[in-house]
Amino acid sequence: MKSNTGFSDRDDAYPIVNADSATILKAIKASNYGDHNLIIYPCLGQFEEFYIECCKHSILEREEIFILVTHYQHTSVVRKKLQLTGIETARYENNGSLVILDSEAAYEQTLEENEKYHINSLASIMTKKATKLRKRGITILSDLGTFILKNRIDDLISYKLSLPVRFDSNVRPFCFYHKDDFEVLQLEQKRKIYSHHLNSFVVS
Repeated sequence: MKSNTGFSDRDDAYPIVNADSATILKAIKASNYGDHNLIIYPCLGQFEEFYIECCKHSILEREEIFILVTHYQHTSVVRKKLQLTGIETARYENNGSLVILDSEAAYEQTLEENEKYHINSLASIMTKKATKLRKRGITILSDLGTFILKNRIDDLISYKLSLPVRFDSNVRPFCFYHKDDFEVLQLEQKRKIYSHHLNSFVVS
């Protein structure tokens, strides 16, 4: 059923928004700090569009720290893609405004009791750095495909259930899944993931 916003909900328990990429990009840019959102994308080119536009918006317009966790592209490829659109990756990485990580490293487990994965530790460190650099906050775009590739489904579900629907900090986390990766999950696993996000967007 379509709502008056033009979106369709698949389940009354949590909103699932089906829309074109331009509409979803607009919603991403308008997202508030603390909002924990999910995006399912159909192809790598679509993910590229999202991370390029969000990087520009985060660093240049919102004056934030932008963290990008990539799965299907090597970090060197991502840097080149950003550079080709006019983003000075070396400058922003050097001054702390931009962090580009490989998803396998980001979601490698740590020995720390309170920070299970490296991405958690990084987010804590960068939140403090944002205050020091007088940044408004942090935007994180993260592709979680490594959990699917490595058959770490139980770890994925456990990790997602450990996170709040809303964060009590100036962080805007966006969790990305390629649609083929997300389809690997069982229905109940999908529901658990949907339920731990404020909004779930599916690129139509």
